[in-house]
Amino acid sequence: MHCDITYIHHSAFVLRTDRRAYLFDYPENEHLPRGADDLVRRTVAGTDLTVFISHGHADHLNGDLASVTGTATQVRYVISDDVEELRPEAVPGNGQVLMVEPDETYGFGGMVIETLTSNDQGVAFLVEDGCFRFYYGGDLAEWIWPGASPAEAEFTARFFKAAMERARDFKPLVAFANTDPRLDNLAGGEAACRIIGAPVFVPMHTFGDISVPAALARRVEGQPSRLFQYARMGDVESFSF
Repeated sequence: MHCDITYIHHSAFVLRTDRRAYLFDYPENEHLPRGADDLVRRTVAGTDLTVFISHGHADHLNGDLASVTGTATQVRYVISDDVEELRPEAVPGNGQVLMVEPDETYGFGGMVIETLTSNDQGVAFLVEDGCFRFYYGGDLAEWIWPGASPAEAEFTARFFKAAMERARDFKPLVAFANTDPRLDNLAGGEAACRIIGAPVFVPMHTFGDISVPAALARRVEGQPSRLFQYARMGDVESFSF
């Protein structure tokens, strides 16, 4: 079994297997480099595509997803229900759409999709597609900001650890997790890599800061997970399991 992962920008990636392609959290144009739309169209062309949207923030959801998914032979959307409430105009009109709530399990397009409650907005995803499993964290992270009270920090740390342990127990082959460079702890990125222990770990939510994957690699040196250390939009790496 193998997969290819293409870095688009920030938290947006395309994951391809022999079975299908997946596009994650494709953001609004102001959060994208020039050429991103064309890159996605080429990468998903001719595929059976499922698009996962973890929540409705502009850096995670483009209001015209159909403009980049039209080259796929078939398209499905799995969208957090906060989008339907707060940004209904962004719900695409092409393809099948599944609206999901936190902490539920769904069957859709041959996949089993579990959702986790995010401690920011929306959901994270645990997806089983045949023998292939992955975790996509959205904005679920260890958000301990400067000035947080001890009680707030403790609550966030406990919530995050429990979520990562749930992801670990799911045994994903690939884990996408938040490594936000605005926080010294990379929003829990190092802890996520260590706890989940997936064969492949993909750092995300970097705002295009390409130093983050290398910085994380230094922090987790010796861990069994193989990191996707992208350096520019369009970087792609193949992984075998």
